[in-house]
Amino acid sequence: MRAPAVVAAVATLLLPAARAAAQADSTRPATDSARRASAADSTQRARPPDTTRPAARDTTLRPAAPAGTAHWELLVGHSYSSARALMQPATLVLEQERGAPLYSVLDAGALLRGSLQPRTWLEMGLRARAGSARPPTQRAYGAMARLFADLDPILVAAGYEYLADGHFVASQSAATLELTPLGGAPGLGTWVSPALHLRWRPWLGLSWGHGARPYGRLAAEVAAGRVEAGVEATGWLVEGAGVGFVQGDLSVQLVGGLYLTASGEAGRAPPTFVATGHVGIGLGFRLAAGF
Repeated sequence: MRAPAVVAAVATLLLPAARAAAQADSTRPATDSARRASAADSTQRARPPDTTRPAARDTTLRPAAPAGTAHWELLVGHSYSSARALMQPATLVLEQERGAPLYSVLDAGALLRGSLQPRTWLEMGLRARAGSARPPTQRAYGAMARLFADLDPILVAAGYEYLADGHFVASQSAATLELTPLGGAPGLGTWVSPALHLRWRPWLGLSWGHGARPYGRLAAEVAAGRVEAGVEATGWLVEGAGVGFVQGDLSVQLVGGLYLTASGEAGRAPPTFVATGHVGIGLGFRLAAGF
């Protein structure tokens, strides 16, 4: 066989293999890079969330501007008196004593909340302390508007509230000014730790209606799974004497926003500041919806 023919035959056999090897070499770096990127991505997805950092600023004991994409939100709970009361489900309790008719006790509040600026927001709400088990002097119906300003390290709330008794005979209209510190002590507005869901918040306020009336409020709550409990105590200086009111609850979530709730209250509350006391078990409902 002639030399040129031999060279041509050898080239015919070797060129396809050389081309395949070159293509493999050219694609290997991209493939390796893709594999490394895929491995990094899967590691990132599998990485557990950081639970050692404390929760963001409180949205229950400290009212906060609506988060996420919702500009406004509707909240339904026990009352609008504070953020803590909104965390307590609105309750309807039915009672019956031997030989007596069926009595009811209703505690409910609704709040519409929306942000005006990144550190300023507005609340408007209605509430009712009603039911046939309460005499008219112990019932209360109210409406209010509050404007919040986050002036770190304090939160300031200025508002106006109207309250009336069951017969709308005794009524109270008052402007209010409240403030509370933001952070500083363990559990102040945020959970003590990821393992201990306990938090609290104090408020100092001044109500101006038929004169100046200073007051203070302390709220606390603890939660574990589907069970949560809380207490809220408020004290007013009325005509030179101290008057107080305490309400508490223990709730077990049944499904969604429906709860089985045991609640109690004692003391004197506006607008009449008539002594009252009640303990009962009933169904509770809580709602938080953004739009």
